[in-house]
Amino acid sequence: MKNEKFDRLLSAIRNEHVDDKVVAHAGQRVWNSIAGGAATADLSTRTLRSCADFQALIPGYLGKQLPPARTLLFDDHVHACVACRHALETAREGEPQKVWRLETKRSGSRAWWAMGAAAVAAVTFAVLAFTNELLPGQHSVRAAVQTVEGSLYAVSGAKMRVVPAGYEIRNGDEIRTAKGSTAVVRLLDGSLVEMGERSDVSISRAWKGVTIHLDGGQVIVQAAKQRSGRLYVATDDGLVSVKGTIFSVNHGTKGSRVAVIEGVVRVEFGENTADLRVGDEATSGGVSKVPIQNEIAWSRNAAKYLALLGDFAVLQKQFAAIPGPGLRYNSDLLPYVPDHTVVYAAIPNLANTLGEASRLFEERLQQSPELRNWWRQQQKGNGPKLEDVLNGVKTFSSYLGEEIVFAVAKDGTTYTAPVVLAKVRRQGLEAFLQKESRHLSSNPSQVALQTVHEPWAVIPEAGRPLLVYVSNDLLIASPDVAELQHVVRRVQQGGGSPSAETPFYQQIVRSYQQGAEWLFCVDMEQIVAHHVQDGSNSHPLPPGMRDVRYLTMEHRDVSGKTESHATLTFASERQGVAAWLAAPASMGSLEFVTPDTSMVTSAVIKNPRSIMEEMFKMIGSGDAAFTQHIAEFETKTGVNVLNDITAPLGGEVTMAFDGPMLPTPRWKLIFEVYDPATLQSTIAKLVDSYNREADQKGRPLQLTQRQVGSRTYFVITSSNPSNPNAPNAEVDYTFVDSYLIAAPDMATISRAIQTRETGYTLAHSAGFQALLPSDGYTNFSAIFYHNIGPVVGPLAEQLKASGALTQQQRQSVDALTANSAPGLIYAYGEPDRIVVASNTGFMGFDLGTLLTMGDNGPFLPQMFLGNTLSHPAPQTQ
Repeated sequence: MKNEKFDRLLSAIRNEHVDDKVVAHAGQRVWNSIAGGAATADLSTRTLRSCADFQALIPGYLGKQLPPARTLLFDDHVHACVACRHALETAREGEPQKVWRLETKRSGSRAWWAMGAAAVAAVTFAVLAFTNELLPGQHSVRAAVQTVEGSLYAVSGAKMRVVPAGYEIRNGDEIRTAKGSTAVVRLLDGSLVEMGERSDVSISRAWKGVTIHLDGGQVIVQAAKQRSGRLYVATDDGLVSVKGTIFSVNHGTKGSRVAVIEGVVRVEFGENTADLRVGDEATSGGVSKVPIQNEIAWSRNAAKYLALLGDFAVLQKQFAAIPGPGLRYNSDLLPYVPDHTVVYAAIPNLANTLGEASRLFEERLQQSPELRNWWRQQQKGNGPKLEDVLNGVKTFSSYLGEEIVFAVAKDGTTYTAPVVLAKVRRQGLEAFLQKESRHLSSNPSQVALQTVHEPWAVIPEAGRPLLVYVSNDLLIASPDVAELQHVVRRVQQGGGSPSAETPFYQQIVRSYQQGAEWLFCVDMEQIVAHHVQDGSNSHPLPPGMRDVRYLTMEHRDVSGKTESHATLTFASERQGVAAWLAAPASMGSLEFVTPDTSMVTSAVIKNPRSIMEEMFKMIGSGDAAFTQHIAEFETKTGVNVLNDITAPLGGEVTMAFDGPMLPTPRWKLIFEVYDPATLQSTIAKLVDSYNREADQKGRPLQLTQRQVGSRTYFVITSSNPSNPNAPNAEVDYTFVDSYLIAAPDMATISRAIQTRETGYTLAHSAGFQALLPSDGYTNFSAIFYHNIGPVVGPLAEQLKASGALTQQQRQSVDALTANSAPGLIYAYGEPDRIVVASNTGFMGFDLGTLLTMGDNGPFLPQMFLGNTLSHPAPQTQ
């Protein structure tokens, strides 16, 4: 009976005629309501749970004001939700969507065909949507709680209830861990999501894949290989996407941090997109990077992750000990590169090196269960296997000479297609390439390979195939017929070109004369030429970069030591931004840093006041109101930026993390200060000014003094009146001789002062001294030192004491501690150049790159091109 009444009610609603004007007015009211709400709330960061939440984003979406990550989520939802799609169409048109009706007078075959096609499409769409459980109202299961330690809550509005292991999480359900609690959630595809304490998660599925919505807290995701689409982790400020890997996402009030434990992860923060590999991190907002061990310390699987990192550390050290291919002091391929070459990269043939690396990896697999389990996970699926890729690379490389050259030329304002050259040292290469070409013909997603004998008779196939010309002793490859013909003609003429007389060519020759293993040279002068010539360019070069000439990156192994150098050369003495880094000078601030520091960055810079003046000039050139804003700030605070903030500062700054990062990182910030009285007065004025504004915000600052012996400490604290029980944020600082030392507590400052007085400092430690280069400099312009040993050690000891480690895991963790060697990157500011160098690294790519090669596809020549493009020369470690 109830169903009959409900059917009659629906029928009455369907048959009721509503005047078009009424519909139009209603649509306008809805639009005004949505637009008005958008004007009064920050809709780009609110939690998205219902259709109302998504429809509130429509004005920002149409105005292209949403962040890319939020735009993607909006597109996915609208694609699946009819109601939201209609709301979007209504807002876009500014009026109700028109309903088109077929006229019975013109009901010919075309109309029936169109109706049939539309019906088929609608049925297909409905079947796919229903099968994938994407229709509105389908509240399908997306995951299940696998384990809970502590308390896990299901949240629905203001209601919360405790849920046990086995609880099924449906589309859009929100779950939250309590204080001191963790949980593991298993998605339908087998992916595991480990939730830290106070973490808030929901899971949804759209056409592009499954999305884990992290509204707060931290998760570690072990993503299973995705058969279709991707797995996403979405926060208010970013989006992480993967096909299958292990990574951590930490989202809080200040921003987010993504850290990769294994594999490759794509991260989008606003307009910035980056691909991260093992050990890499990306952050947003005011969040800084921390050692990855710190990110995973809370995890119940921390022992497994540390053991895996320990195995990687052992392999990294073993790989670094593999003898390099040797230095080359000239190149037989250089004379054949195209005219006007602006990018030149030369890499050694790594056939023997990769063979030895593969052997070491197999040995480690037999020794480590953790590495073996990880490796089995990587071999799942239908994609290419790393072992097959490496064997193919070794086979391909065995045909080639000792060097492979990659070159890109510039023709006017455009860049030509790349050209790859290599010597052929044994027969059979062409047959091998033809075999690979036939193998790839069944995989249309890969770029095609076409071997050619007569370049002038080539008819390119669709999709810009890679054209490969093989003569008796030379391989030439390019996706562009004209470039291939140009180089082949030069070879047939015996080499030599007008470019051989150019300064850039001579720069490359000089690099070879010093001994080259990996070499990457860029003619920056030609690349930035159009910026200099076109004064109306919307992205002008920073001051001082107009006369940049060359970027040269070199890597070599000499007497068992690794050397990596990157040099940016200028046509004249450095000016503007390029001159901010000062010439090498003594760094007295390093005397406050202990030998057990985990990370320190120190630099000597140009006069801070001059730098600030140049920054004001740059900003003011693009913002006509900038000068007025500065004047308003100075009037409000009573502080002159140039005279009161920058003038008292010297030219030296150091940031350091001393000792363990757990439970609380002990950071130190050290500035050289020439006028402490003026700077202290300025700080007091800024605190007073902030408090006048903070009366409305509710978080005032308090500046106090504390006398400890003969030393005066200044303490800035921030309290939260709305929550008196919350701990206060605190920054302490004091002046010592010509330095200001700031830290989170006075004890850290006292230890820094004691370090200086006793002489037990990083700069004088044996570990630091062993990393110093042998050259003619007595000082540096900047350094970056890192040592994860002090971070890993305490964490490893905690895990050992807990008894949570197996014997093999203990050995792997011990290996991580033993092989966590420190590293040093240093810079010199010379009159006409900046040199950045390091004595650590492995042939220009790290272990993470090697272990994820299998994801790049089986096409060997393309992989060589890909490695050349993405790793043209060793990155300075």
